[in-house]
Amino acid sequence: MTKPKIQVNNLSKIIKGKTILADMNFSIKEGECVALIGPNGAGKTTLMSCLLGDKKVSTGNVLINEQSPKSIANKAKIAFLQQENAVPTSLKVKELLDFFQSIYIDHLTSREIDTLLGFTESQKNLLTDKLSGGQKRLLAFVLCLIGKPSVLFLDEPTAGMDTSTRKRFWEIVTDLKAQGTTIVYSSHYIEEVEHTADRILVLHQGQLIRDTTPFAMRQEACEKQVTLPRQFAAAVDQLERIYQIETKTDTVSFMTKDIETVWQALQEVGCTLSDLEVQNKTLLNTLFDSTKGDAT
Repeated sequence: MTKPKIQVNNLSKIIKGKTILADMNFSIKEGECVALIGPNGAGKTTLMSCLLGDKKVSTGNVLINEQSPKSIANKAKIAFLQQENAVPTSLKVKELLDFFQSIYIDHLTSREIDTLLGFTESQKNLLTDKLSGGQKRLLAFVLCLIGKPSVLFLDEPTAGMDTSTRKRFWEIVTDLKAQGTTIVYSSHYIEEVEHTADRILVLHQGQLIRDTTPFAMRQEACEKQVTLPRQFAAAVDQLERIYQIETKTDTVSFMTKDIETVWQALQEVGCTLSDLEVQNKTLLNTLFDSTKGDAT
């Protein structure tokens, strides 16, 4: 059996008598892309700090490659992109890239870095404080990759990125996944989680309440939103097992947890597949249900 890349056993973290994380158990396989989600104060940042070995756990343990996260072997293979851009502002981009190449024995080539970064020669000759916020964020990300990490931790990685830079960021992540890099990230952008994560760990008040996938999370609710042309409004009023009916200028929509029964009834009044639009409940709404009552 293949051993997990990251193993978390009975992890708890108590700070000043307050339980921040409580008895967490999970493992992450090599090459998985795992998202940590939950409302503010759920414990995501603390958990990431424990996984990195930056915070000492109160009970339990964390193993990466069957060793402490801070072991010498792991230090060369783990990279972390902080939420805030921590890029020196008094160096040119090119000088910073050259420096990071010099500190790793096995590093990306200049051509590989240029492909990832996509900066022009004039941009590489700028001081880093002359870059836009999105460019600084992308630069900080590429600096993390120069040492060819096998495990990558990303804390709110696309915060401050414009749309085009965010798109480039996730293209790079997709390539890293294909190469077998293990990725753990936190995000408030639910649409990103739906499209990029292999698994989702949902945190709530310091507890791991869900270990699932985007698809499974939506399917578990079995809740569908149905939209029809308004000509079917009268028929919709006669349907059973539906709720949250909303009538607009040219459509009528509703929610149901029994789509098969509803579809049979709609067919009897002349509704066809071309009239029907069915959507799964969004991951955002499912998450909200899981953590209802929390502060956001």
